[in-house]
Amino acid sequence: MNGLDFFANMDSFMKEGDKAIRRIFGKHIKGNFLVEMKYLVVRMFPECLQYYDFQMNMEKVVTGGHVAFEYDICKMIIGCHSSNTIFLLEEERIKLEKDSDYKKRLAYQVIDNIKLRGYGSSFFRQQPIIKGEYFINYNVPYNLFVISIRINEILCGEKERSNFFHFYSAISNKALAVLSLLEDNFLDNCYSVCRVVIELYLKLLIFKNHPELIEDHFRFANFEVRQSCCEQEYPEEFNLLFQERINKAKSKKIDYLHYGWVDKIPGYHDKVKKQPYSINGLLTYLKEMEIEDDYYFEEVERLYKMCHGYVHGNIVGTKFPLLHYFEISVMLHYTVFPAYKMLCEEMGLDGEINGIDLFVKEQDDFEVLYNQYLKRTTENFENHYKKRY
Repeated sequence: MNGLDFFANMDSFMKEGDKAIRRIFGKHIKGNFLVEMKYLVVRMFPECLQYYDFQMNMEKVVTGGHVAFEYDICKMIIGCHSSNTIFLLEEERIKLEKDSDYKKRLAYQVIDNIKLRGYGSSFFRQQPIIKGEYFINYNVPYNLFVISIRINEILCGEKERSNFFHFYSAISNKALAVLSLLEDNFLDNCYSVCRVVIELYLKLLIFKNHPELIEDHFRFANFEVRQSCCEQEYPEEFNLLFQERINKAKSKKIDYLHYGWVDKIPGYHDKVKKQPYSINGLLTYLKEMEIEDDYYFEEVERLYKMCHGYVHGNIVGTKFPLLHYFEISVMLHYTVFPAYKMLCEEMGLDGEINGIDLFVKEQDDFEVLYNQYLKRTTENFENHYKKRY
């Protein structure tokens, strides 16, 4: 085969590949725009190939572990573009897709995500279990997945240096569980785990201010293991503590089992009169301590109650999956992101990966998401889902 034949065959192969891309992603984005963006990203960032492992060996042949880098980049383009254009009118979106400055900005967003793919898209399956949207590749969920993997990486090397290892680890691992459900479009199943992530983060805030309580917290955790898993009855030591609890008004034994350690917080019961042995009690205490601003705790409290509604109420799914994307992303941003900042501060780390400042990137992406969230109305959701490609 001469050189001209080779290039003719390669050109034909690439055209067929572009046709396949249009077929695969045609329901999510305009095919011509996607192909144009794919070439723009590679042209602007030829080093992108170094973030993909093209080595072929028998293990990859057997497991099918080959790298479909074009597919990966296309999902990133769809995620970033879809995330940027939520609630835009059709004519506004079309105008953006013709705007050269926007295309460059979108390309840089995708390039940043490629640089983070060792913590992000390299873990994702090529296809979700349930067909739907590619929410995991939207800007904020992608950042949060990267952050969660990074937390685990830090903890693997620094386990002995952190007194709060258990809480960081539990937050990141449960966040990964939520994001995996989001990836596979099991959207309404995320809320029960999100609720636990919120509880863990509120505890972390308290223990950061009262590290002397951690030992007592784990003592109560041991009581719970013995009661629920082993002996099927409350240990005698716990029964004695329950009889001597500080707030005896309407407190159930099971509530004290989960939150009895709050009795050791100085001044806690002076600030918390109602439901002291509950997550509501922790929220009341944290508000009084002014560890975060009031708006933050009001938002967390609202979202926590929302989780309760999904878990125990009659809501099964929603007409608008985008609503789940907003709610889940906001909950994880308010918990996983500050936990990551705490951990980096504790370890003296700057929060960067491959030159990408995750503190700045996540905060900027979240501001866009939250402004979109504030525009959530039935009319906007209906218009959004009408403009399917």
